[in-house]
Amino acid sequence: MSERETIHLAADLSFLHTDFLWRMSGSWVDYPYYSTSEFYENIAKIAECGRFDLLFFGDTGGTSEDYGGNHDAVVRNGVKWPRHDMTAMIPILARVTEGVGYALTMSTTYHHPFHCARTFNALDHVTRGRIAWNAVTSAYKGEAANWGFDVMMEHGERYRRAQEFLKVACALWDSVEPDALVMDRESGVFADPEKVHRIDFKGDYFNVRGPLPALPSPQQRPLIIQAGQSGPGMDLAATYADLQFSTRRTVESMKQHRKALDEKLLSFGRQPRDLGILWSVRVQVAESKSEARAKEQAFLDSIPPEGGLIEMSQWFGVDFSTAELDMTLADFADQVKAVNGNLGTFEEIVKTTEPNMTVRELGRDYMTKRIMTAEGTPKEIVDKLEMMHYETGANGGFILGRGFHATDNIKEFVEHVVPELQRRGLSKKEYSGSTMRENFND
Repeated sequence: MSERETIHLAADLSFLHTDFLWRMSGSWVDYPYYSTSEFYENIAKIAECGRFDLLFFGDTGGTSEDYGGNHDAVVRNGVKWPRHDMTAMIPILARVTEGVGYALTMSTTYHHPFHCARTFNALDHVTRGRIAWNAVTSAYKGEAANWGFDVMMEHGERYRRAQEFLKVACALWDSVEPDALVMDRESGVFADPEKVHRIDFKGDYFNVRGPLPALPSPQQRPLIIQAGQSGPGMDLAATYADLQFSTRRTVESMKQHRKALDEKLLSFGRQPRDLGILWSVRVQVAESKSEARAKEQAFLDSIPPEGGLIEMSQWFGVDFSTAELDMTLADFADQVKAVNGNLGTFEEIVKTTEPNMTVRELGRDYMTKRIMTAEGTPKEIVDKLEMMHYETGANGGFILGRGFHATDNIKEFVEHVVPELQRRGLSKKEYSGSTMRENFND
């Protein structure tokens, strides 16, 4: 969504209070554990110093029972559990920052488009135009059960529902024209009724009259993010999204993904620059690559050997505790497909690893190598980020994945890597506008 080649920066703050980071020395020191906002306020201020465009909060609404058939492992180890609703956190963070934006997740599978449109309209007002919606389809059995479904919705149907959901939400955001507010005290006219429109939508999943009973927000619509990697997910992104998150493990795979998305965009009457990609990358700053690897090893040594298998079970909906550890990943592909899980992500892993990699090997590697990595000195890191950015069309930027320390990872990036990015003219030194949409268009 940018006409320039700026590297836009984002950070994934999803589950920073879980996933073994709480065990690392210094994590959560001087902060009350999760219950108040100070920890996230500090991260938001650090990100703003680095002129980040976006802080992202992923979410699901379930407690996984995929590993071992119960929730014991995820609760005992704190693997994406607990899962707090971050909606209430956004207005607090917006009050302590002026430029960085925030992305909140809401599922199209279980929510209603009227509720979604109204919530994000309100958040866009409160943040003064710095909110994005991560529009997801839900692929977790535990979440389906919490919403009252005995069987998880089939993959294709989830995306058909999502297409209709976004169509309704966008119509609601557009149902009140930007200049509808009159507020003429002499005539007594508050708003022009001719500029407020019912949508009278009747579809396969939703029946919504409209209009949205709210004034247009600073961005009119939130930025829409869609991270689906499967065919239907790519269709959804190409139709509605402003940004896409993508987890690719090789530069060649990144280039193939960008090419496929560009073709999708053109087929839907949009241009490649209409949709930027934020590539997931794990960054570890150190004096050398050997020191970066030592930090990685310290993290791995702090977690149980089955840590990666627990996470993989959650993400793909398959019980990896039942796997023969010498089985190859390809042996599990059919099981992932059968449970309607995150098939696109699993296929990417299978495609970009050794064909004979075993479940045992991936179980450890998954914790550190599931996404692209850039490690070493600031120069080495920026060299790699610059190469990846231009090799993939210079259309978007990077979203920092989970590092090995809940606070220091982003702080080290801002203090050491951002100055080198700015020195080379790759990332912004100042925000160009007051809204997130304006800043991403820079």
